[in-house]
Amino acid sequence: MSDFIIDDATLIADSPNHAKGAIPRDFSVQPKKMMAIQFPLIPRSEWSERIKEMETTKSRLSDIRNTGDNGGPIRSYDQNGQGYCWAYSTTAAVTLLRAKANSPHVRLSAHAVACKIKGFRDEGAWGALSMDFIAKNGVPSEAFWPAKSMSRTYDNAATWADAAKHKVSEGWADLDSQPWDRKMNFDQVATLLLSRVPVVVDFNWWGHSVCAMDLVETSPGAFGIRIWNSWTDAWGENGTAVLAGSKAIPDGATAPLVTDA
Repeated sequence: MSDFIIDDATLIADSPNHAKGAIPRDFSVQPKKMMAIQFPLIPRSEWSERIKEMETTKSRLSDIRNTGDNGGPIRSYDQNGQGYCWAYSTTAAVTLLRAKANSPHVRLSAHAVACKIKGFRDEGAWGALSMDFIAKNGVPSEAFWPAKSMSRTYDNAATWADAAKHKVSEGWADLDSQPWDRKMNFDQVATLLLSRVPVVVDFNWWGHSVCAMDLVETSPGAFGIRIWNSWTDAWGENGTAVLAGSKAIPDGATAPLVTDA
């Protein structure tokens, strides 16, 4: 199947029925700043061959997602009309890391994270805010906080004891920066994706936060990113799309490296 492409020529990237929730930044108040954490970059001259090798060996994060639920694909999450994409993007990244580590598949409750952070209000934010929360508290399974629920009933000790099993224990997070100020350039994002590290990416043009899975060569020498959305498998290509051109450049980014299994 061909990829669902969202590029500079795409006028409509979503449906009015889908909620988003990433808050565009006012750069006069919150100026752009690169993350203070540095890591060796994979040279662009190697990107094409590395992508081909990962495609051949089926070792991309998207391939891991496609076999991560007992040999079958992990279903896309569904933010259900609330502006909680910024919690779903990190939860998807944690889900991918668990699958990469061959941990048993567990459906995680991003709604729990967003409800707790926002006091059960339907409000937007940034992916890094949920990353910080999950690093400290974890994210519970849907067995303890059902999918899409905004009920306070589930905000209890048992739920958060379960959440502690699914923490981000290590990640690329510049703790000296505010959550809205976490950013990577495209080469940093590409390096992490080629290293099979999912990246939580926020886009002002879209007002949306999603999980980046793969670096993709969209045409010879041109690269985009395959993202995993939180609008069910019915959107795009089984819940995924490739962002290309300027639409692939995130306005905010952070990445978990290790999650507790």
